[in-house]
Amino acid sequence: MHTPGSFTKNFSWDHSYERLFISIRKGFCNRLDPTSRDKWREASGIRDRDRQLIPLNFFLYNAPANPEDLVLVDRLVDAAIERPYNVDFAQLALFAFHLAQSGTWRHTRWPNGQVAGWANELVRESWTEGRWSAGAFTEAALTEYFESALDAEAVTRRKVFTNYRFMLRSAGVLKGDELQAPNYAQRWYIDAVELFWDRQYFEGNVIRGASSRVLEEVFFDHEAYKLLNCDEAQAKVFTRVAAREYLPTILAARHDQIEILRTRGVLAA
Repeated sequence: MHTPGSFTKNFSWDHSYERLFISIRKGFCNRLDPTSRDKWREASGIRDRDRQLIPLNFFLYNAPANPEDLVLVDRLVDAAIERPYNVDFAQLALFAFHLAQSGTWRHTRWPNGQVAGWANELVRESWTEGRWSAGAFTEAALTEYFESALDAEAVTRRKVFTNYRFMLRSAGVLKGDELQAPNYAQRWYIDAVELFWDRQYFEGNVIRGASSRVLEEVFFDHEAYKLLNCDEAQAKVFTRVAAREYLPTILAARHDQIEILRTRGVLAA
């Protein structure tokens, strides 16, 4: 079973993802440079220390380092700093949440990085015949899922349920209780594929010299298309478009980020 972590805290999901967007901008001081977890928390503009953990532990990517654990720059950070807030950011952030690949840091309770492992499991299990099942996101279905998936008291499970449903609605995935048809023309799908590759690179599953074929294989080996609410044929379109952007420019930037940190002795070689 999974643990809820700090996801019980209200983070204004009933309004939008703009609070997350602003906190990422502030936490990184509007720069595309890695920062320590402690500095990110100080700069984020979030006063409550438990709420500071929501962006850090559920959406961003962390790496253990010396002397302080780091928060790395990836496609989600790019989107927050380089673009204005819009629904594309909300959808990309929801993808990052469902991806549940937050890295590690000292004293973490989730050494596999899956702080939102329950969300990843939920979405993968709801995918059938190329789409998410509408029935998986009803109040009854989610309530039943959380009862079996979350190691928590009933009041805690209800808070997680409420926050998650607000997230789905604010991202435009649900309207009321109805699952909305995806719009594959939206930009965030390409960003999501690139974000997936970023985190695979950080975890050593993609190397600097990876080809587009290798990137596509990694994406499909992990069945990441299930998190995009699409079938494999549509996902191949996304991966091929994304690879043209990602190679070599974005992958080179991620590589340079890591190499600079290693040269400084912050990250192990």
